[in-house]
Order: sequence, then C-alpha cells, then structure tokens
Amino acid sequence: MTTTTPARQATASDDASVPAPRTGGELIVDGLIASGVRHAFGIAGVHNLPLYDALHRRGGIDTFVTRHEQGAAFMADGYARVSGTPGVALVTTGPGITNTVTPIAGSWSDSVPVLVIGTAGEVPLLGKYKGYLHEYKDQHGVMTSAAGSHLVTRTEDLEAATIQAIAAMRTGRARPSVLEVPIDVMAASAAVARTPRPAPAEVSAPDAGAIRRTARMLHAARRPIIFAGGGVASAGAERLLLRLSERLRAPVLTSILGKGAIPDSSPWAAGCTWRTSSGPADGYPDAWRTADAGLVVGSRMTGMSTRAWRLPLPAQLAHLDVDASEIGKSYPVAEALVGDARAGLIALLEELDRLGTTTASDWRAEEVQGARDTDDALGRERCADALTIVDQLRDGIPDDGILALDQSMACYWSVRHYRVNAPRQFLYPAGSATLGFGLPVGIGAQVAAPDRQVVVLAGDGGFMFTSNELATAVQYALPVTTIVCNDDAYGMIKASQERRYGGRVIDTVLRNPDFVGFARSFGAHAEKLGGPDEIAGAIRAARHRVGPTVYVLDIVLEPPFH
Repeated sequence: MTTTTPARQATASDDASVPAPRTGGELIVDGLIASGVRHAFGIAGVHNLPLYDALHRRGGIDTFVTRHEQGAAFMADGYARVSGTPGVALVTTGPGITNTVTPIAGSWSDSVPVLVIGTAGEVPLLGKYKGYLHEYKDQHGVMTSAAGSHLVTRTEDLEAATIQAIAAMRTGRARPSVLEVPIDVMAASAAVARTPRPAPAEVSAPDAGAIRRTARMLHAARRPIIFAGGGVASAGAERLLLRLSERLRAPVLTSILGKGAIPDSSPWAAGCTWRTSSGPADGYPDAWRTADAGLVVGSRMTGMSTRAWRLPLPAQLAHLDVDASEIGKSYPVAEALVGDARAGLIALLEELDRLGTTTASDWRAEEVQGARDTDDALGRERCADALTIVDQLRDGIPDDGILALDQSMACYWSVRHYRVNAPRQFLYPAGSATLGFGLPVGIGAQVAAPDRQVVVLAGDGGFMFTSNELATAVQYALPVTTIVCNDDAYGMIKASQERRYGGRVIDTVLRNPDFVGFARSFGAHAEKLGGPDEIAGAIRAARHRVGPTVYVLDIVLEPPFH
C-alpha cells in the first residue's frame, strides 16, 4: 500500500519575492540601522519590550540603560552635539515619554537632532481615556508641543517613519522629533519590503544677487564685523568662517552655541557675547559699537546671546541662515541670505576674490584682542576665583577635550571666558538654561567620543537634579569627569535674592549630602579639592582612570553681574 503525503499548502515565505514578516520592533530597529544609528539611550518598559527584544536579536546598536528617561534624552542630546549625528532615546508610554519633555524642549531651542521613540496605548483606546496603563491626557499633544511628534498607527509604516524622521534631521535646520507607536502596532507583524534610505538632500545656496551685494558691502566696510552661531558647526563651515574673517580683517563674535566656530587662538576671535539678560549686566566693549557693516552666520540672534537684543549691530547687516523664518526676526537686515552656511560662505569668498585682495578694514588684530583681554580683566577683578576656575579648566582639558556645563555660577563665568578652538567642544543649554543638563549630556558626549576627555562642570543644585546618572557612567565604565562647585545653595538665585530683595533669602539654601561619599556609593572615584588651583591637575589625573570621577570643590563665587 502506498502512502501519499498531503501536499503542503504554499505560504508567503515560499515566494522569494514576498518579504518575511517583521515585528514592529524589528521594523523600527531596521530603520535605525539603515539610518546609521549605532547607539541609543533609554529604559525598557512593559510597552516597548518588542523594540528592546528586536535590539537584542538584531545587534548593531549599543544600548545604554539610564536611571531616568530625562537622562536618556539628555544623553541623546549630548551625543548629537558632539557627533553631529542624531541621538536616540527609547522610552515607554505616559510618564516614560513625558519625562523627556524638558530635554527635548531644550534640544528644540538649540537645534539639536534628537529622536525620541516612545509608545502609546493600543489604537482602539487612543483618546478614550478609559484608564489604560500609563494613559495620560493627550500624550500626543504634549509631545507635539515639546518638539513635534508623529503617531504611527500602522505596523507596515514603522520602518519608513523611522528613516524619514532621521532623514529630516539631516535636512535644513536640525530639530528633535518624537515617534509615538501604539503598543499593539509595535507588537504586530507586517510583511513589507525594506525601505530604502533616502538620498541626501541637496544643499540650499543663497541667492546669487544677495551674495554679490553682501560681498560688496563687507568689502567696502571700514569696520566689518561677523556674528557666528551654532549653524556654522552644523554646516561644517568653521574653516570657511576663519578664512572669511582673515580675508575681511573682521572680528568674529559668537553666540553661546557658536563658541568654537572660530578658533579662540585666532587674532580675529572676539569672544562670546553672552551677558545676563535679566537685571543689571555689563555692556559690550565700545569697539563693537563702531562697526559699519556686519554679517550674521547661522544664528537665531537670541536674547541669551545678545543681552536681550542690546548687542550693538550695524544697520548694514546681512544674515545668512538656513531657516528663512529667523532672518530679520530679531534685528533688521539689509540682505537676507537664505541657505546653508557652508554654501553661503563659499559663495561669499568667491565673490570677494573677484573684488580684489585688498580690504577697506581699519581693524587691527591688537585692537580686537585688547577688547577681549579687557573683558577678561574685568571678570578677574570682580571674581578672581571664578576666572581661576576658567583658567584651570583650560589648562587641564586637552585641546580636543569637551566641556559640558550645567547651570551654576562657575558655568556662567565659563560661558563668557572659557576659550575653545573647535566646534562641538563646549556644551551648554543655551535656550533652556535647565538645571541637570551637565552630567547626562557629558555621558552622551563620552559615548560619542570615547577617546576624548569629557569634563562636566556643575553646581551642587544642578548636579543633584540628575546625579543618579552616575550609575550609568559606572555601569559602562565611561570616564567622564565631573567637577561639582558646592556652595550649599542655588547660588545664582540666592545672589539675586540678596541683591534685589534686600537680602531676604528663602528656599535657596540647601542641605546637601556628602558628595564624595555619595559618588563613591555608585562606584565612582571621588575626591574633595582644596581650592580652584587644583582643578587642572585633578583633570589630568582623571584621564588615566577607568570609569567616572567626581571632584568636589567647596566655593562661593560672585555672579557675573553687578
């Protein structure tokens, strides 16, 4: 008797032209890998486990578990600021995703490309508010308000949505973005073809006529001046900016985010324009008021970088920026140069070459540096210890080292006086000025640049906001060095109470832990410093250690205002 085996029914997997099903988590991970993502920061939750399982099975992306979702987004921000590529944070529904609002709102202000991938309730329950796990009122509205959010409600769209979100960050002005994925969409499977990575977007160049007029204006100016922002680094245009300043014999002022856009070793580097925008504050050197033509490159001209728009700039002003909406918003302009900073500077230099090698500039390099040295001297006269800290940081941190700052008295002094010679080496929350920025951003920077020394400067108040992330630095043996300047207070706020409210101090004096013992309890190396003059040696000693180091300096500083 012959037995016949029933014919097996054909399935989609028998047809090589039909792609194998992939889970929503796999589609997201495949989109990240296709986009060049190699690191991610986050916390696994019950809702995003399909994503974490796909990360485990796929490989190719190193993950770093944090101790708070805020820390994850801050780390992604620091990673992006140093690497120039998008940072990624992975979180769960409700409190998980809304804990990222503060850092990504700051990323939005500072034009930093951060992608937050979080979850939402099941599709049939969205907007019903029936009390599902982690359900918040209008989670999508909250995230959209903070940075812009895309709710993906079909599994088959997840890979494309991930790739498109990252591609958008590499086009024009960088911004953070959020992908919200309902848990049933992430857990489901879909048989979809691989999404190709889009071709790089064409770089936009400014109008040729505007370039010609701007070049003639700057070439004929007796006192041309340049103001550079973070867009110079985003476009990779720092060498072109240096060439332009030398070609025009023009001083270059920078915003906070523009520090390093021109090397501070250049005789034409005029320093950062940051001044406190609230209350009495120092003015600007008289030299800058004599400028008769100017060029703004890659800056929003924010209140933080212009002392609430009191920075004197000439009426003959051209503004080069990739974001047309920023041009003329804060200062009137004679020429609007809408386009990429690199493309615009190349075009300006070419046009200046056509106009000849001579320049009408009366500026002398000695005059530029004299104004800057005078500003440093005034700071040293007001608070010698603060300038010693700045000097010691510069002496101890290597030329390619990175300084990440929190919000504290010492940090404010550093914004104004610390000198750097390249972009992406000075990390500061220019737009949000948020406490707790320093340590997690420094950790993200260390992941992005494992072979460079990263130093965090923080006050005791700001350090305590995110000090739990020391656990992450210890777990992954990240050698980030943190200096905590401890005055047992929210020092700047206490100084404001004393100055503006007759010395009536309330709720700004702090009872702190033993910071050395606290850091050691995580497994970090920790020491107390005897004075600010020990900082440089301590930083050099930390280079040879495995894992994080925390130094504590008990010190009271004067604020950088009168």
